Amino acid sequence: MSDVKPATTINWAERILSQCIGEELPPCQAACPLDIRVREKLRLLQAGKMAEALEVLLERCPFPGILGRICSRPCESACTRGQMEAPIAIAGLKRYLADLDPAAMLGVAPGPDRPEQVAVVGGGPAGLMAAYELRKLGYPVTLFEAADALGGALRLYLPAFRLPREVLDREVGLIAKMGTEVRLRSRLGRDIHLEDLRRDFAAVFLALGAHKALSLQIPGEDLPQVLPVLDFLRSANGDRPPAVGPRVAVIGGGNAAVDAARAAWRRGAKEVHLLYRRTPELMPALPGEVAEAQVEGVRFHFLTMPVRILGEGRVQGLLLQKTTLGEPDAHGRHCPLPVPESQFTLEVDTVIPALGQTADFGFFGPGLAFDTATIHRLEADPVTLHTQIPGVFAGGDLVTGPRTAVEAMAAGRRGALAIHSFLEKEPLPADLPPLTSRSTGLIVDTTGVPTAARQAMPDMPLSQRAANPLAEVELGFSPDGARAEAARCLTCVCSRCVQNCTFLQRYVRHFPYTEKEIVRLLKSQGEKEPLLPYSCHYCGLCQAVCPRDLHAGHLCLDYRRRLVARGKGPLPPHKGVQDYVKWGTHPVFTLSRPDPATGKAQRVFSPGCSLPGYFPRLVRDAYQYLRERLPHTGIMLNCCGAPSLMLGEEEVQERVAARVAAEYQKLGAQELIAACTHCLNTLNTYCPEIKTRSLYEVMQEHGLPAAVPQKAGSVFQVHDPCGARQTPVVQDAVRSLVTAAGHRLEEMPHNRETTICCGAGGLVPAVDNPLAKKMTAFRLSEATQDLIVYCATCRAKFVNAGHHSLHVLELFFNPRWPQTKAAPPASPSKRWWSRWRLKRYFQSL
Repeated sequence: MSDVKPATTINWAERILSQCIGEELPPCQAACPLDIRVREKLRLLQAGKMAEALEVLLERCPFPGILGRICSRPCESACTRGQMEAPIAIAGLKRYLADLDPAAMLGVAPGPDRPEQVAVVGGGPAGLMAAYELRKLGYPVTLFEAADALGGALRLYLPAFRLPREVLDREVGLIAKMGTEVRLRSRLGRDIHLEDLRRDFAAVFLALGAHKALSLQIPGEDLPQVLPVLDFLRSANGDRPPAVGPRVAVIGGGNAAVDAARAAWRRGAKEVHLLYRRTPELMPALPGEVAEAQVEGVRFHFLTMPVRILGEGRVQGLLLQKTTLGEPDAHGRHCPLPVPESQFTLEVDTVIPALGQTADFGFFGPGLAFDTATIHRLEADPVTLHTQIPGVFAGGDLVTGPRTAVEAMAAGRRGALAIHSFLEKEPLPADLPPLTSRSTGLIVDTTGVPTAARQAMPDMPLSQRAANPLAEVELGFSPDGARAEAARCLTCVCSRCVQNCTFLQRYVRHFPYTEKEIVRLLKSQGEKEPLLPYSCHYCGLCQAVCPRDLHAGHLCLDYRRRLVARGKGPLPPHKGVQDYVKWGTHPVFTLSRPDPATGKAQRVFSPGCSLPGYFPRLVRDAYQYLRERLPHTGIMLNCCGAPSLMLGEEEVQERVAARVAAEYQKLGAQELIAACTHCLNTLNTYCPEIKTRSLYEVMQEHGLPAAVPQKAGSVFQVHDPCGARQTPVVQDAVRSLVTAAGHRLEEMPHNRETTICCGAGGLVPAVDNPLAKKMTAFRLSEATQDLIVYCATCRAKFVNAGHHSLHVLELFFNPRWPQTKAAPPASPSKRWWSRWRLKRYFQSL
C-alpha cells in the first residue's frame, strides 16, 4: 500500500489519461513518415498471418515493393533492437510481404465520384501518392509526367539492381488502375503551363522533384569525362549506358553517390573511388548500400575533398586535400575544413560529381511575386502545403530540397488531404498524417531481453553481379528467414503495470494493454459494476514500475469512495471486514497504558491488528525487548483504520485514526513504534502529529535480543509487504537483522519497491478470492527459498498456499522456528481469542 491522501486532491482518471505513455507510438511507427503500423504488422507476421500483415501494411503504404527495397528506413534507425545488437529488418520484411502477393495492392477502389478535377504534376513519389489518395477520395485526377513513364526519380536515377523495373512498373500501375488519367511526355513550362492548369482544374499539386544537379565549382569540371551524377544514372538505367574509364572517382556521400559508384563498377571500371569530405558515420547513404559497395570493391576515401580536376582535354586525375571537422553548422552537421599542406593526387579517368541536387524552377512564367532564378525550393505552408499561388499546392523535394522517397510520399498524402479540405471549404483534420519522422514518449524496458542476431538478407554472389548489371542484388527473405527476423521484434509497448498485476490482466484486454483502458472501463462501468474497483489490490506495484509514477489503485479507491457516498459500497461480502474494524476498535480488545514498571510512556509500542491475532507470543516478547532497551515504553492495542480506508469508508477510517491519536496524546508519548507497515503509512498520513518509527528500525539500532535462537546458517528470501514499498529504511532494517542473526539472504526479482502483493491487499479475498489467489501465486512464482516476512497476514497467505514462511520476529523470539515454518495460521475465532487474552496479559503486568 502506498501513501493515501486524506482527501482526493488528484483527479487520477485525468492524470492517467494525460500522462500514461502506454498508447504512445512505438519508435518504428513514430519514425515512419507514412505512419505505418510496423509493430502490428510484425505481430501478425510473427503469428504467420501473412495476409493480415500485408493488409496492415497496405493501409498506409500502397507501394510496399518499392519502399521495401529503397526506403531510407528511419524506422530501423529508431528500432529498439538497434540499441541491443541490430535493428529489425523492417524494410526487408515489407518487401517480403509485398512479394508474397504482388496483386494485393492492385485491388484498391477509388472513392465515390466528386465533381472537382485535380491536376497532379510530377509522377515521382510525391505525385504518385497524391494521385492515389485523391482517387481514394473520389476526385478525378490527371497526372502529368515529363518522362516516358511514371516513377520520377525512382525510374530515372535508382539502379535496377536496387529497384527492378518490373516491381516499379507493377506498383506505379496502380495509379492508372484506379482511374487516374496519366499524360506522359508533358513537361510543365513546355507542354503544359501553370496558368492553364489553374484555369482547367479546381486545384493543382506540384510534385516536380529536384532534378538539377549541383556543380563542384572547381577548375576542370567542364572536361568531357566529368559526368554529373543524375545524367550518369539516367544513362546507366537506359538502353545506352555511359562509357567510363578504368578508374572512376565519385564525389559525394549520399545514396546517389553510392549508386553511381556501384553502377560504374558494373559498367567496367576496374577501380572505383568514392570521396567524401566527412567521416563514415556522417555519411548520409544507407549503411547497407555502403556495405554492398565495399563488397563490390569500391574504395572509400573519407575526410577528403576535391581541389581541382586535372587534365588537358580529358580527365587525368584529381587534386585532393584532406579535411578535418569543424564546428556544427545551423543544421547540426560538422563543417569540413581543409587541412593545410595535405594535398595529394589521385589518377582517374572519369569523375562523377554527386553533391546533391535542387529543383529547376524554369517552369514558372513571368509575373510571380518571387525571383525563380535565386530560389532553391518552392515555399509552401508547412501544414497545408498551399503555395503563394491560390489553389496551387506543392510537396516533396520541390519544397523541402532533396530528401527521401518515403518523405516525398508523406508529402503527397498530406497534399491530397489539404486539397480535399480546400475544395470542401473545411478546416484540416486535427490528426494529420506526418510529413517526417517524429519522436515518441514510449519508454521500452529491455532489461533481461536476450539478444538475437539479425537475419542476413540473401543476395546475388559477387561473381555474378558484373555480368548481370541490371539484376537485383538483394534476393529477399525466405519464409523461414522472414519469420525468424520478425520474431526478433520486441513488440515495443509500455505495459509494465499490466504485466505486474493480476487485476489489470483480468480487465485490460486490448493491445497495447495500458492503465488507460482501466480508466475508460471504470468511467463507463465503475459505478454500475462495483466489483470492478473493489478487485484492485491497491498494492502500489503499478506505480512502482510505471515510468510516469501513475497509480491505478488510487483511481479504484476513488471509485470505492464514490460507491460509499452513493450507498452502493462497501459490498455485502465486506460485512466481515466492517465487523473486523468494529470489534478491533471495541474496548473489549483495545488497550492503552504506559510502561507498567515506571508508569510513564515516553514512547508507545503498537503491534497492529494481525500480529496480535496470529502471533500473540511474539508481541509479548517484542514488548519485553523494548521495555528492556527503552524504559518508559507503553503499549497500545488498537486498529489504525486501514481496512476502512480500503473499503472507501474514509469517514470511519478518520474516526478510528482520531481515536488512536487521542490515546497517544493521553499517554503523553513522544513516539509510536509500529510493527505493522500499514499502520505506519496510515498514521503518517492521517495523524502527522504522531512521530512514528518501525519496530525493525529500533531493533537494528539497539541490537538483537540477548537470547536469539542459535540456528544460524539458513538461506531465506525476504518478502517485503506492500506497506513497506516506499520505506527503504524498514526494508534495510529487516535485512540487516536477518543477516546479523547469521542467515544468508537471496533477493527475489520483485523486491523492495517492486515487491508483489501477497494477495490480501485491497481486501480482494472478501469479494474475489480466485483473483487474490492468482496474485499469491504470482508472488510465490519467484520464491525458491523459505520466506521471511514482516507482515503476519502475508505469512498466513503464503503458508496457506503451501510455501514455508516465517515472520521475521520468529527468528529472534521463537526457538522452535525451524519446526513452525509450515505451521498453519490461526483461524479467525482463535485470532480474536488471542487478541483478547493478549489484552488481559498486558493488563496484568
